[in-house]
Amino acid sequence: MNARTMLVGLLAGGLALTAIACGGDDSWGDDDDGGGDAAEARTGVNALAPSTGEAAPGSAAGADAYGSDTDRSLAQLDRKIIFTADMTFSAEDVGASFNQASILARTNGGYIESSSFTGGTDPERRSATLTVRVPVENYENLLASLRSMSGVTVEGEGSNSSEVTEQYTDLSSRMRNLERTETQYLDLLAKATTIEDILTVQDRLAGVREQIEQIQGRLNVLDNMTDYATVAMTFRPFVAAVEEPKSGGAPSLSNVWETSWERSLEVAGYVAAAGVVVVVATAWLIVPVALVLLAARRFRKPGAVTTTEVTAP
Repeated sequence: MNARTMLVGLLAGGLALTAIACGGDDSWGDDDDGGGDAAEARTGVNALAPSTGEAAPGSAAGADAYGSDTDRSLAQLDRKIIFTADMTFSAEDVGASFNQASILARTNGGYIESSSFTGGTDPERRSATLTVRVPVENYENLLASLRSMSGVTVEGEGSNSSEVTEQYTDLSSRMRNLERTETQYLDLLAKATTIEDILTVQDRLAGVREQIEQIQGRLNVLDNMTDYATVAMTFRPFVAAVEEPKSGGAPSLSNVWETSWERSLEVAGYVAAAGVVVVVATAWLIVPVALVLLAARRFRKPGAVTTTEVTAP
């Protein structure tokens, strides 16, 4: 076994892992990069494999076999769909309706994700919110049960579904490619003879395993979101409609008297208000008028009065 040949294989594997870390860590899909990285990593294994004339595990024949397996598995993959719903209720008793909805969620195999109450203990101002997760197969049953709850009226309802099958498929493909790369690095580790080679392979192996854990975490999140539907509910107190008095028929004498009295009081109030306005306006006018008269009296000059006596001739 040639040490230089091993070093070349390790360097090729390192370049492959660098491409994986830079190109696909934060991406949800791009299956081509993952396949290329695994192929480059297999090149490192071929460098250590003996020349027997047969196709090595990373050769073109092996890649074709992997690709056909992948195509078959993707064709059989179930669709991944996320279901969500929002419902708003008017309830005669907010607390009782909240408890009833919680029981229905548990009966259908679900659980409470979050809940809250506002308005204290006042039944006319109290409201509540409830978010539950229920298995997808019981999603429609839960919605039907919530619509038929006693003491509530459905004021609004909306639902949404989003398909994440493509994201899930891409992540699964990247996971398989990384797992094959991990297996090949384990083979390299078993064939390494020097401490430097062992440490190098272990470092690359740790990087691959970290990426596998990240993708597995994303797959777990998608599995949870698609296996359980989310239903968000809002409960508000029921407001009774105020009945207006029926029109028609002759008015009674008491009603006429009451209406006339109320209107006369209203007119008297307007008259009193007008009188107050006149008094205030007059008070404001007295002061300037008095000042004008006083100034006119002070600055007026007294005229001379002359009398002429006329005597007869």
